[in-house]
Amino acid sequence: MSGRRRAPRPAGRRRRVWAVAGVLTVVVAVCAVAVAVALLRPGKARTTADRATTGPQSSPMSAPDGSERDVVPDACTALSQKVADQLTPGAERTEMDQATDADRHSECAWSIYGNDRRQLTVELRALTGDGTTSATGVATRTFGDEWDSDRAGKDLADTVKVRDSRGVSGVGEQAYVVYTVDNDDIGDAVANARLANVLVTVHFSGGDDKDGDMKPISSSDATNGALSAARDVISKLQSQS
Repeated sequence: MSGRRRAPRPAGRRRRVWAVAGVLTVVVAVCAVAVAVALLRPGKARTTADRATTGPQSSPMSAPDGSERDVVPDACTALSQKVADQLTPGAERTEMDQATDADRHSECAWSIYGNDRRQLTVELRALTGDGTTSATGVATRTFGDEWDSDRAGKDLADTVKVRDSRGVSGVGEQAYVVYTVDNDDIGDAVANARLANVLVTVHFSGGDDKDGDMKPISSSDATNGALSAARDVISKLQSQS
């Protein structure tokens, strides 16, 4: 995401899991997936963005033993049904295919596509050590790189602008949330949290039809939704420590 050397990470960490809707609609067999990926449009990297002065902080709610993991739970079941229903009521759940490292990487999406649009994605990644740095050390470094990249708005389309970014305490050992708006009609919050060597990344986005015009979900609704999902998943991981 920048010119610096990046820590190795499992396949994916999609900056946006939404692909270009026009391509997906051509393929009838995957029209259901097109619904799940239609809300945001990725594009070339931005070079300017609003920056927050508050960085992610250590949390007193971190796992007591700091246990590293070789396997992550299924993202579709790691999030409680209650939270999924609160954020995306009546949504269809879609498990995202992983090309490699299936035990260490899982991702799931919940989508509503209509006059009022909502999409929630949850991704879990268990990072590995690199020979000189522990798995937790690599995860900490990766988390920092992604915090810098997300708040700078890198890898976003020209129509997407960063509106808010802040560090968060009380969610895992480190956490942050970033809110962006795409073309003034879709709002998206990404919450990223670290627990030992596991990164939990949540996107919650949407827009509402207001008299024929799509208006983005507010920063508070988007960030609170993303953080509530991240807390829910982190809580489950901590209970399994």
